[in-house]
Amino acid sequence: MKTISRYIMTLALLLTAVTGAWAEEKSETISTTTTQEVYTGEHFKITTNDLYDGLAVADLRQYDDGQRYISVETLDGQNISKLDLQISFISDTSIDNLSLSSGTKSYDSNTKVLTITNVNADHVQITLTEEDQCGIVTISSVTCYYEESPTGPVVAWNASTKTGIFAMPGSDVVLTPIYAKAAAFATESTSSGEKTLLPEAAEGVIAGTDASLIAEGTGIVAFAGTSTEDTQGTLMYAIGTSATEAPALTAFSATVPTAKDIADDGATLYVWYYIQGADAPEGVAATLDNTFDNTEPACLTVQVLTNKFDIQFNAANANTIEAGKATVTVGGTAATVTEGKLQGVKMGSEVKVKANTGYKLRKVEVKKKGAAAPTTITVTWNGADITGTGGGKSFTKDGVTITADDIEFMDKNFLNGGTFTTTLGNFTKIEVTTDGWYASGTGWSGSTWTGNASSVSFSGDIMGYGGDNLKFVFTIEPTN
Repeated sequence: MKTISRYIMTLALLLTAVTGAWAEEKSETISTTTTQEVYTGEHFKITTNDLYDGLAVADLRQYDDGQRYISVETLDGQNISKLDLQISFISDTSIDNLSLSSGTKSYDSNTKVLTITNVNADHVQITLTEEDQCGIVTISSVTCYYEESPTGPVVAWNASTKTGIFAMPGSDVVLTPIYAKAAAFATESTSSGEKTLLPEAAEGVIAGTDASLIAEGTGIVAFAGTSTEDTQGTLMYAIGTSATEAPALTAFSATVPTAKDIADDGATLYVWYYIQGADAPEGVAATLDNTFDNTEPACLTVQVLTNKFDIQFNAANANTIEAGKATVTVGGTAATVTEGKLQGVKMGSEVKVKANTGYKLRKVEVKKKGAAAPTTITVTWNGADITGTGGGKSFTKDGVTITADDIEFMDKNFLNGGTFTTTLGNFTKIEVTTDGWYASGTGWSGSTWTGNASSVSFSGDIMGYGGDNLKFVFTIEPTN
C-alpha cells in the first residue's frame, strides 16, 4: 500500500501561489451609502455617471436625459469571477432593461438580489438601456468575487501530466504547493445518520456471465461544488491478486468489471476501486470546487459462483439412460451419464435427450432442484416489529419469543430480566442494539450473547425508548 500512496502523491494537483491558476476565491464588499460618484475599496471601485437629487450613486433610475450606469473595475489587476449586487429595491421591468458589458445576470425577485457570473474582463458595466419611468434600481452594496492576480514567474501548468514548470528568476521565490482535496463518494440520509454510498460486492454472480461484480446503485461519486451534473471524479476498477496489495494505477479502468471472463469453476476475486479525481475543465481555472485528488484504492472481495451444474436423472426404471434406451447431448456433444447423474453442465447449454431406436419418450420433465437447507437462520426484529398495547409478559415473532417480568409495549421496554426462546433450533448468537442496554447474564459480552442453546436468559433491563434505535438479531442453528 505504501507504493500506491507514493504513486498517488505524484498525481496530486501541484500548483504554486504565483501562478494565479489556483488562487483561493476571495471577496470584497463595497457599500454605497453616501451620495458620491466613486466608491473605492481595497481592490475595486464603483463608478456611476450621474447623481440625481442626492440619491445614492448606485441609483440607476432612467430619466429622459440619457442612460444611467454603474461600473465595477479592479484597481490592481484582480480577475473578477462573479459579482453579487445586494439590491434594496428594484422592479422586475428594470431587470429586463439592464444590459451587461460582460457576464450573465440572474435575479431573485424574492430576495431582491441580482447575481452576475461569467465575467470575462476586469471591468463590467451595468447599464439601464431603455426608458423606464417606474423602475428604480438602487444598489446598496456590491460584492466582488475574485482571484488574486499573479506575481512572480508564470507557472505553465500541464493538466494531463499534473506538472507545473517555471523559469527561475534572478531573485528568491516562495513556492507553495497547493494540493487538491480528495474526491468523495455521495451520501444519503438514513434513520441512523448519513450513509456513504461506497461500492458494494455483488452476490449470486455466476462465472462466465455478463453480471456485474459491483452491486447496482452503489458507489456514487459526489457532485463537484454546487454542480448537479459535474462530479468530483470517475470511479475506476481493477481486479487484483490480493486483498492487501492494490494493482498499479495503470491497471484500473472506468469499466465496471463483470464475471464474463471468469472460468467456469468460479473464483474469489479482489475488486479494487478508487475515485480518479477530476481536473478543472479545459480553459477554466482550477479551484477548490472543480479540481480533486484521487482517493486511496480500496478492495472488495467478490465470490463468483461456479458455472457447473448437475443433472440428476430420475428414470422410470433404474439406469434408463445408462442402459442405452436414450442418449444425452450437451451443446451438440455426446455426454456420459454416470450413476444417474450428469455433472458440470454450464448454464445456458442446450441439453438434448433422445430415445434410441426401439424406445419412445412420452415426455421429459425438468424441475429445478430444491435449495439445500440453510446452515443458519437469521431472525431480525426492529422496534417497529414489536407491537402490542399496554403491558405484558411475552412477545413472539418469526419463531422467537422474548419474555420479561414487565414489557411496556409503547416504549419497547423489557424490564427486570427475562428469556429469549426459539422453536426453530438453537441460538448461536443474539445481538441487541439499543440506546438503553442494562442487561447482563451468562454468555453475554456487552449486548451480544454467543453460545448454543434454545433458551437464553438475561438480567436487568433492555430499554427501547420507543424503539427508534432498537434492534434484535437472532442467529439460529436449525434442528432439522
